[in-house]
Amino acid sequence: MRLIHLSDLHFGAHDDGVVASMEAEITTQNPDLVVVSGDFTQIGSAKEFAKAREFLDTLPCPYLGVPGNHDVPERNLIKRFLNPYGHYRRHIDAELEPFLHQDGVAIAGLKTSRRANWRGLNWSDGAINKGQLQRLEARFDGVPDDAVKIVVAHHPLMHPEEEMVRHQNRVRRADKALEVFSRIGVRLVLSGHFHMSYVRRHDQPGSIREAEPVGPRESAAGHILVAQAASTTSTRLRGEPNAYNLIDIAEGEITISVREWLGDDWRTREQAREAA
Repeated sequence: MRLIHLSDLHFGAHDDGVVASMEAEITTQNPDLVVVSGDFTQIGSAKEFAKAREFLDTLPCPYLGVPGNHDVPERNLIKRFLNPYGHYRRHIDAELEPFLHQDGVAIAGLKTSRRANWRGLNWSDGAINKGQLQRLEARFDGVPDDAVKIVVAHHPLMHPEEEMVRHQNRVRRADKALEVFSRIGVRLVLSGHFHMSYVRRHDQPGSIREAEPVGPRESAAGHILVAQAASTTSTRLRGEPNAYNLIDIAEGEITISVREWLGDDWRTREQAREAA
């Protein structure tokens, strides 16, 4: 199965040229599914969501997405609190935590965005609650043991090893989520938010294996791959070019290729491989 993992499209603060090139790139790569880990829009307006919908309509295959913090209305506070995902449900998907099981791969969306952060002033931070983890576990209970289990969330569960241009928090309850993921056999987590491309490995609860931040990487023992995607089409770059992840799951192996936009073409920067 071939997945294309996009994130942080930020329609409303996007690059039209990159969007056009991305449409052609997706067709060339011939994926089975496109996964979008949140932030379809910049301020969560109806106009921006309509633009995102136009892009999704160009895809040559089905897609699965979850909302990001920018997909909650930023300026319309009444809508933010009373109907935060109205535009998202209308233009993107009525389901905020979609689930798909096909061809030996099971993918579950996990909504980490919140209409407000009651523990601080930074409303862009994300969270995972106990009920979400219980529902996620119940969904995967019906999946065969030999299926590759994938979770899609907007907010990251692990920081990069390299220094960040601007420090941002991991999703709240990240460690608890990784513990649950490890127990139920999740093999891959896809997310965005940081606008950085990197892959890290979480071996066991409370244990993190070090990995080189750049270049080809291989490991046969890592338990969970945490794959971050940079901003795919927006102008809001943080020291990295626009990029996406090309993911192949076949013959007992997961291969993640980071594909970057270099101004004239999409090129592979690095790959990570892991036994599925």
